[in-house]
Order: sequence, then C-alpha cells, then structure tokens
Amino acid sequence: MKRVSQLTGSVLAVAIAAAACSKSRGGFESAPQTFVVDAGEPPVEQACPLQCAPDLRSLVRSCDGTIAEVCPPDLACGGGGCIDPCAAAAEAQGSVGCEFVMVPPATTLHSSRSCYAAYVVNAQPVGADLRIEYRGQTMDLSGSVFKFAAGTGELMPHEGALQPGEGAVIFLADPPNKKGAEREVFCPDGVKALTTEWPNPIEVGIGEGATFRLVTSVPVTASTIYPFGGAKSFMPSATLLLPVAGWGKQHVLVGAWERAAGPSREDYPGLQIVAAEDDTEIYVLTGSLRHRLRKHKLSRGQSLQLMLPEDPSGSIIASNKPTSVFGGHSCLNIPSNVCCCDAEQQQLPALEQWGSKYAVVGHRSRTGSAPESSPVRIVAAFDGTQLSYDPAPPAGAPRTMESGEIVTFWTNAPLVVKTQDADHPIYVAQYMTGYGVVKGLGGGGDPEFVNVVPAGQYLGSYAFYADPTYKETALVIVRQKQGGEYKDVWLECAKGNVPDFTPLGTEGEFEYARVDLTRNGLPVAVLPDGPSCSHGFQQLRSDGPFTATLWGWDSAASYAYPGGMGQRRLVTKLPRVD
Repeated sequence: MKRVSQLTGSVLAVAIAAAACSKSRGGFESAPQTFVVDAGEPPVEQACPLQCAPDLRSLVRSCDGTIAEVCPPDLACGGGGCIDPCAAAAEAQGSVGCEFVMVPPATTLHSSRSCYAAYVVNAQPVGADLRIEYRGQTMDLSGSVFKFAAGTGELMPHEGALQPGEGAVIFLADPPNKKGAEREVFCPDGVKALTTEWPNPIEVGIGEGATFRLVTSVPVTASTIYPFGGAKSFMPSATLLLPVAGWGKQHVLVGAWERAAGPSREDYPGLQIVAAEDDTEIYVLTGSLRHRLRKHKLSRGQSLQLMLPEDPSGSIIASNKPTSVFGGHSCLNIPSNVCCCDAEQQQLPALEQWGSKYAVVGHRSRTGSAPESSPVRIVAAFDGTQLSYDPAPPAGAPRTMESGEIVTFWTNAPLVVKTQDADHPIYVAQYMTGYGVVKGLGGGGDPEFVNVVPAGQYLGSYAFYADPTYKETALVIVRQKQGGEYKDVWLECAKGNVPDFTPLGTEGEFEYARVDLTRNGLPVAVLPDGPSCSHGFQQLRSDGPFTATLWGWDSAASYAYPGGMGQRRLVTKLPRVD
C-alpha cells in the first residue's frame, strides 16, 4: 500500500503540477486584510495599520477598530482599499462569494429523486443579480425564484435582483416523472424548476453527472436543500455552498456514514467531485478507490459521482485545477439498525483548509433537559496524528490516527479536540440520530450529518436563511477568546447580544451557547425585552472569531449546515506519494 508523507510546497510526486495554492492564511486574526501604510504617513498610522472590517464594508484601524474609510455601496474592502466586491470576497477567503457550483445528493431508487432547491442570501448594500448555468446554457429564471412571505412558509414569486437583506429560494430540478415513487417529493404547485431532467443519471457505481453554476453580481451566501418541502419529505439534507474562488487541488474523500443495514437495501455513501474548468484532471493518490479508479478528466459543469459498495472514504485525490467534493449518503440510518433514514450531503473543505483544533458542540437536546448522545466522526490525513481532548477523551475517541483513518465515537457533552500541529490536520463531523432513538420521548428529527468548522476558519459575521417549514429551528454558537477576552456576538433578529454562554472545557479558550429561533413552530424571544426570532433571513456578527451552525427539525426530518466558514489555507505541508 502506498504511504502518504508530507512535502513542503506545491509539487507532488505524481503526474500533476501546481497541486497546492501558494497563498497562506492562519486563523481569525489573519482573516482581516492588513495593509502597510505608506512611509509618508504620520508615525501613529505606522503603529496602527489598516485592515478590513469583518463584513468588508470599511477599512478600520487594527489597534482600536475605529473606521478609517467606509466603502461605497458598490465596492468592498480588499487589496489595500475599496475594490470590486467579488474580488474582495475572493481575497477574504470566506464562504461569501460570487460563483458557486451545485449538485444534488447521490440517490438510489430507495431514496428516489425529488425537488432540489437553493437558498441565496444577500447581505450586501446593493441588489444582487442572479444567473444560473446548466449544461453550458444560461437558464431562464422566470417562475423559478421565490421568496417566503414574512413569518410564514408561503411562497411568493420573485423577479429581478435580490435586494439587500433578502433571501430567495431557487428551484433547480423537479423529478423527471410524477409516478409517486417511494419518498418522492415534488416541487410546490406553481413552481417552474429550471429543469425536469435529473442531473445525476447514474445510481450505484461510478459515472458522470451535470452541475448547476450560480453566478451573482455581488457576493452572496448560498446553500442547497434536498428535498425541498420540509417535514413532509421525511429525508431532507442541506449544505452550505463554498465559493469556487476558495476551492483546492487536494481532498480527502469523506462519506457521511456506512452502508445502510439490510440485504435488500442499496443505500451507500455517496461522493461527488465537481469541476469549474475544462480539462480538469483528477488523480486518485491513496485509498480503496484506487482499486476502481486511478485517473479521470472532467469539464466545466461536470461531476464525477462515486457510490460504491466498498466505501471510498479516506482516499486522497488531487487535481491539476481547483475542484471540490460533496460527501453524503443516499439514505443513512443512525444507528444503522434504527429507523429512519435521511439523504445527506455536505460540501467538504479542501485538505489545505482542514484544521488542527475543533470545538465540538452538539444540537440542543430533543428530549428535554437530559443531555443527548450523538456520534462524532474524525478523519485524519497524515500518519502519526496525535489527538488530545478537553476536558477528557470520550469512550472510543482516538488518541493516534493514521492517514485516511476514520473513527466514529459517541458523546453527550461538548469537547475540544486538537492535534500536535497544523500539519497534522483532521476533519470533524457531527450527527443527529434517527427518529427511532427519540420516538416516544417527545423529540423529532432524523439522521443528519454536518461539518464542524475548525477554529482557524471562524469568521466575524454570518448571513444565512432558516427554512420556515420546520417547527424546530436552533443555532449552536461557539466563540473563541481573542486578546484575552471573549467578544459579544450580536444576533440581528433579537436586536441584541447572545446571552448565557457556557465555558467549554478547562483551558478557557472557547465558550458556547444554544439559541432557539423557533419552538414547535412558534417564534422565540431570545432576550427578555427583545423582539422574537423566527425563520427566514438571519445575521450574526462579532468583533471576535466565532462559528454558528443552524439546525432545523420536525417529525422524522432534519437538516443542518454551518452559517459560514473560512477557506483559508491552514495546512502548509501537503501530501505526496512515495
């Protein structure tokens, strides 16, 4: 078996070039753009260089946060001043961007093919024009873009630019037939999806599919949900979309879970590799996938789908041009022998964006005040990865891992996990268990799989959309100490700072809070004298690094995704094959 070692730089000992981007960023403190002040400026400016505010709307003095220049509405902070907002977003290396690629989860006959949709949120001060390409053609968006009426799940048609502070749903694909197959969920009446063709023509095996390309005139946040339709679908999953500008050239494949139990079931982990440029060559470097595939070429707008009886998770791939990987499952059970199953999909960060430190905090308990136990999955990229835990390692948690190794353990308490250094990164995922675990205890929900954001990818502001068709909607917020103190986190819907943070572990670096936006379908007042929060457009911001994960669930249905994450390069030594 080939061994994976590390090589400083971007040259792989395989037949590809430029395997890694040369830019490098650290954690939150390096995210704001810091500019060298001209030598002719007064000395006080030299001691207080300018940097971009977290929302990229202004240049601020790094020493005290005072605003030095406010960017005009049609520009954003980057490159030493106020520049084109799409260029500024790409430079900031976050999850706000102007180009995204979307592909439905891998499905089988059991999980069927259903309504596939995207949420787009505009937090910019000017309107966002939307354009979508499919199979090389610019699609007519007429009848495909809708907004939700305030405080309800009622859809209203939308035309033209998406205005500041607005969120919209774009219906991308509807089932290719109306035969009512098992678990099939159609798009709502009156909706004209962009296509009735299913982008993924294959099921079990290896094959190519098509993708949707979203291009916007100003940076937006985007996510997808499958199927659209909330609790009635019984098998939804959602993912944050990562802008093309932040894609990488090396990835570790991570499926959502093991094959579903039962000899008659054909539900497998599903992985999709997507390309944004023509002549993208993909090379399988290590892992079980090498037994089935060594090399493949994709064009812009294509995807390579992998749904195999032998799980290819842990395999490492590389490409000559930036690519991205979606990991998921056609319909998973957690635990594997407990009802019910859900489709899953998460767009995965590139290997260079993995972290060495994660604060892991599960969703709010669905059964009352008693802590709820759920799985945590860790994936290692390099041999000799050593892990430590705060406050203590849960039962089954690994202490040492090798390249491509995947370990899953259960815990009912928040924890911090870290490795010995940045060049031994790990990937971490969290889960919600199936409806059968909490049925009869007053809880809802079903299996869910979500990325945990590493501390080095925390941001200072987030904007996203909470689906109004779920009764339970909640946030998990984790903030990291900076400069010896924790910064307040402002929640826009509450018109105030998030209260009641709890220390995480014993080292004093992280605190967390769980915040309900809705309970049993009703709005929740987060602050005693503040307005109630609910579904729809959400914004959070802070002067310090934090992360926010959105969870939604109903009877036998759930979804989750991070509100955003950085795409900075945290790993300086990338794999080579000996």
